[in-house]
Amino acid sequence: MLEVGIKFYKRCNHVIVLVCLFIFSSFLLHAQTGVIRAGLQTGVSIVCRPSYQIFLECSAVPGKPLPQILYSVLLEPAEAQKYTNLRAVAIPLNRVRTSLYPQIFMALFEQDRKDNEGWWHTVPQGHQLDDKALDLWTIALSGTIIRRGDILRHPKNAKKRLPLSTGDQIFIPSQIFTAELKEILPRAIVHADNKSTQIVLEPIDVFDEEFAGTPVVDVNGRVATKDLRYGRDEQGEYAGYKLKTGETIYSTIIRFTDYTEHKHVLEASTTIKKRNKIANERTIKPGTEIKIPLEMLSDIYQPGNKEERRIAEEVKKEVEQIKRTKKTARGQNALKDVVVIIDPGHGGKDHGTFQYLHNIIEDEVNYDIACRLKEYLEQKTQARVYMTVKDIDQGFKTTERRTFVHDTDEIVLVTPPHNPQDSTVSANLRWLMANSIIKKEEKTKIPREKMIFLSIHCNFLNQSSIRGLMIYIPGAIYYKEIEKITPNKGFDYTRFKEGKDHQPRNLTLSQRIDAEARSKTFAQILITVARKNNIAIHNNGAPIRNVIRRSKKTAYVPSVLRNINVPTKVLLECANFKNPDDLKNMADSKWRQKMAETIAEALKVYFDP
Repeated sequence: MLEVGIKFYKRCNHVIVLVCLFIFSSFLLHAQTGVIRAGLQTGVSIVCRPSYQIFLECSAVPGKPLPQILYSVLLEPAEAQKYTNLRAVAIPLNRVRTSLYPQIFMALFEQDRKDNEGWWHTVPQGHQLDDKALDLWTIALSGTIIRRGDILRHPKNAKKRLPLSTGDQIFIPSQIFTAELKEILPRAIVHADNKSTQIVLEPIDVFDEEFAGTPVVDVNGRVATKDLRYGRDEQGEYAGYKLKTGETIYSTIIRFTDYTEHKHVLEASTTIKKRNKIANERTIKPGTEIKIPLEMLSDIYQPGNKEERRIAEEVKKEVEQIKRTKKTARGQNALKDVVVIIDPGHGGKDHGTFQYLHNIIEDEVNYDIACRLKEYLEQKTQARVYMTVKDIDQGFKTTERRTFVHDTDEIVLVTPPHNPQDSTVSANLRWLMANSIIKKEEKTKIPREKMIFLSIHCNFLNQSSIRGLMIYIPGAIYYKEIEKITPNKGFDYTRFKEGKDHQPRNLTLSQRIDAEARSKTFAQILITVARKNNIAIHNNGAPIRNVIRRSKKTAYVPSVLRNINVPTKVLLECANFKNPDDLKNMADSKWRQKMAETIAEALKVYFDP
């Protein structure tokens, strides 16, 4: 019946058919086994039925209406405007940009292996590759049905007879690939081994401006985004924003400000509703302008005459300078003598956030990603790898577990090791340890520019539609020139060698700007690589943030970012516990491996000499 719907659409080309197709196909997915689903990008999912019928489910998301989603996937982008009044639609594969086919097929068929000779396809569980399915592969990869015989006649397919069943393989030689596919495929060759599927990206653009986190500005720097206008009333300066369909005050705050924790977003929501005299948020109609107090806005959304915006522009210039020195090729020795300090967030008494209903606990997820990154770097590169935390029972072994139990046996690897009972003490010991490592490695003549600190976390943003990777970097104006360790509840840090050796450091504003720029450069690279590896990116506002805000007067940089004596340092929020798709990913060891390898790939790009 789905085939009938597609054929009918081709004849009448009416949007109602696509909506019906979307609803009907969703119904079938619940009733039928063997269906494969995968994420392509924000608002776009790929669906493959057992008969190899492939289509995209596209839906609007906050801040991104359906036409904007469709513009990037349709074969004829101009058709996107036809769907202005719709929230969701299903798009058959034959109406999707052919340049997306490799990405679509890779996401759907994770067991497949690609190399310079061609593409080995493994028939998934519950599927059957018959004549029609082979026709689909032939047209998708070669652009014409006439190359079908070249596949069947290839020596590697000798004695194969259609239909093929679960686990059977068929080889598609690279000679039949379209010229476009031959150009695209080397950028994302997948090598399969007995342990896992590793995605190794060949040369790519170092920066992806779409996800760089920089808003649209006019030539005079007067506006930070085309969606904001600035003004002043009796209560002070504000930015005006017109809510779009499906948006809420909550999602708008996360988009344009640095509030992320649920309780702080709610407090900001109350402030905005009071300022705009909104008694019931549910009565707000799309197109209503709300006034956001200027002091709430992220630096990049401030008007051009503000100091925060001036510093943000200085950071942007530094990033551009760093970009000019970067290459797109990566050699095998890109990480030779690079010091990578990996900090798995939380641990000990502090488990971070959690979903007890699903038995997913943040510190356990963070630790497994960190162990996988450590293992990959030590086996595949010549980096110098350190961990700040160790699980006594687990060691540094990775786990295939889908559920976790909260244990408290993690220790911070200071001298002597310490089992943290307080989150502030734990954070301070981590950066003290990191600085001790940095000092030791400097004695071997490794410059700080060849070192990086990575703190691995997962988010809890209360709006379930928000998902994906978010990265914190040290905002230059949000920490002091001189930072000293502050005793916490009488805790004596001089009990540890790292505490005794600690010397307060002095950073000028220009040095802090350099640190923010270098950290942002790495963050942009990581966002780019993550996007190409089908890792979801934060989908509501800038995915790169330089401060955590709790109130109009309280904004801070985490201590592990502001106190560590290397210029490149980031805190990764890999996924959102509140989002069902992210939660499912965190339970999947393959996703945790892909996240670890994505970070490793970004490191190779960033440190390539």
